[in-house]
Amino acid sequence: MPVRMLILTLTLITGFARAQTLEPFTATYAANYNGIQVTAERELSGGGSNWRLDFRADSFLADIREYSRFSLSDSQIRPRHYEYRRTGLGRDRETILNFEPRRVVNVSRPKRTLEAVPEQVHDKVSYQLQLALDVAAGEQDLTYHVADGKKLRTYRFAIAGKEMLETPLGKVETVKVERIREAGAERSTYIWFAPAWNHALVKLMQEEEDGETYQISLTKFSSGTKDRQ
Repeated sequence: MPVRMLILTLTLITGFARAQTLEPFTATYAANYNGIQVTAERELSGGGSNWRLDFRADSFLADIREYSRFSLSDSQIRPRHYEYRRTGLGRDRETILNFEPRRVVNVSRPKRTLEAVPEQVHDKVSYQLQLALDVAAGEQDLTYHVADGKKLRTYRFAIAGKEMLETPLGKVETVKVERIREAGAERSTYIWFAPAWNHALVKLMQEEEDGETYQISLTKFSSGTKDRQ
């Protein structure tokens, strides 16, 4: 996996949530690729119906900054504004999206504005938090429509079972979730959430087409009055 893809994989990391509610948090993750250290941090702030989820990833090759501002009502996240910036690795990239009823306006590239989108559509950050909420609530339909700045994509997940994991923060029981890909796809992605830790994502593992496996692990988090490191 190229370093660029490793950093982008880190952007798949979701935060944590209690069943049907959100709680501000800060979570730190670490990954290693051929001796190159990548550190990522997520921070959820806000309250009531107004929230913001920030993502930051740093290595000596590239930096990523990403955030979503969204509302929460009846356990459903509705994005309002999304920004993504990557610098230092190849060409700098920027995506800015505004979410309107049945429309996603691409501020960076207006020609890529999406019309007549489904009522429930997410950005590349907000769907991850919705996934955590849905897993916490025991939902079985884990399907999400995601506007990525180019087109509308559909991401599907399924509960693969429960598993006890040894983590850098201790031993914990987790819910294992699998990304459902198209038939014949050789890449596989698994995510482990910890119900006892406010459904924190404690591990993400991706197996590439060549059989190599890459892993991202939670190294520290704080949520409300709880700290774990």
